[in-house]
Amino acid sequence: MVMKRRSYFSLPEWAIIILLALASALLNTYLPVKSITEYFGIPGPAAGMALLGGVIFVLWISLACRITKKKFSGIITSVFIASICLLMGPWYGVVIPAWFSIYSIIGLLCMGVIIELTGYRSSWLAVVGGGLGNLACLGITWLAIGFHTSMWIRAEVVPFLVLGAVISGSVGVLLARGISQLFKK
Repeated sequence: MVMKRRSYFSLPEWAIIILLALASALLNTYLPVKSITEYFGIPGPAAGMALLGGVIFVLWISLACRITKKKFSGIITSVFIASICLLMGPWYGVVIPAWFSIYSIIGLLCMGVIIELTGYRSSWLAVVGGGLGNLACLGITWLAIGFHTSMWIRAEVVPFLVLGAVISGSVGVLLARGISQLFKK
């Protein structure tokens, strides 16, 4: 007798994960983040991720965890976000070395793992996890851009952007909590 093996995620759960990843990737691609940070005189690189990463990435990863209520949904969503972003263009436009975009997968995967590990714990830990996840992705991106393009973040703005990344990521989790409450009604 052959037993059929069922997928861990149901078809509706896969659809939710893919749609949330697509929404995040589209926001990342089409939201004029660089123009916004330049308008306010906030230097980069990746200043937009620091200040808006909570809405662009963390919200959607956290929503996947909250809506599906299954482990690994945040991690899978984060990898899908990176993959969809890379289908739209190279990470931060860097094409040399050709493999530079692997940093997007590493950064967003770290974000997804942190959100996943903290998201099923206490509420305050989930909020902190969103901030730390955004900060981890930002740090990986800063190091990758710095090492490969020699464009380093200015030291005097690092504390502001680090604090912004933590707050932004935390806000992303809080938004996900609020939005997920709408699905319960």
